[in-house]
Amino acid sequence: NTPEKYRLDGSEGIGDLHESCMHAYRAARGDKPVILKINGKELEGLTAVTTHMNKLKDMWLHCWFALDFPENDEQLLALTEDLKAVRSEFGENFVFLPGAHLVEFTDRVRSLQDGPFERGRVLYSQNSEDWSVGCKSEAYAYQREYRFALGQCKHISTEPLCLRYEHGFGDLLQKNPHIKISDNESGAVWFKLSKDECYCRPDS
Repeated sequence: NTPEKYRLDGSEGIGDLHESCMHAYRAARGDKPVILKINGKELEGLTAVTTHMNKLKDMWLHCWFALDFPENDEQLLALTEDLKAVRSEFGENFVFLPGAHLVEFTDRVRSLQDGPFERGRVLYSQNSEDWSVGCKSEAYAYQREYRFALGQCKHISTEPLCLRYEHGFGDLLQKNPHIKISDNESGAVWFKLSKDECYCRPDS
C-alpha cells in the first residue's frame, strides 16, 4: 500500500497520520491549517501538504513483524506483549517467512519492478524530523517492523501496487505455523505462537 493509505486510515495501529514523512497536512481530515510560504509569499487554498526531511519520498510499502529470538525473560515478555498488540490490530492469521529464506524472497520481489527498492528494519524516533520511509514514531515501536519499500508513488495516491511472481512464494512462506521455544533439557515450553495462541512462560 501507499503511505497515504495509512495516513487516511483511522484504525488503531494501522493508521499513521504522518507515515513516511515528517508531517502531513490534509484538509479533508480536518487537520489544523498550515502556513506555507515561498519567497515570503503565503500560499492559499492548500488541501494537502507532505513534508519530507529525507531523500526518500513516498514509496509502496510491504510490511512485516520481525520475530527475534529473545535472550532473557524480559525480552520474552516484551516480545509476547508486542505480538498480542499486533494481533489485536491486524488479526490472528499470519504468514511466517524464515530468516533463511529472506534473501530469496527479497530477490523475487526486487525482480518484479525496476524502480527504487529499499528493505530493512524500521527505526523508531520521538523526533518527527527523523520520520521517513525507514523511520516511524516511537509510538509504533511495538510493531517491530521490517519493511520493503518499492518504486515511488504520488504523495496523495492510495492506489496499491500489485506484483505477481509467476511461480509464487509458497516454497518460502508458511501459513499459521506452530512456533515454539522450549528448554532442550526439561522440555518446558517458554513461548508458543499459532493462529489461536500467543503465550509465554518466563523462567522467573
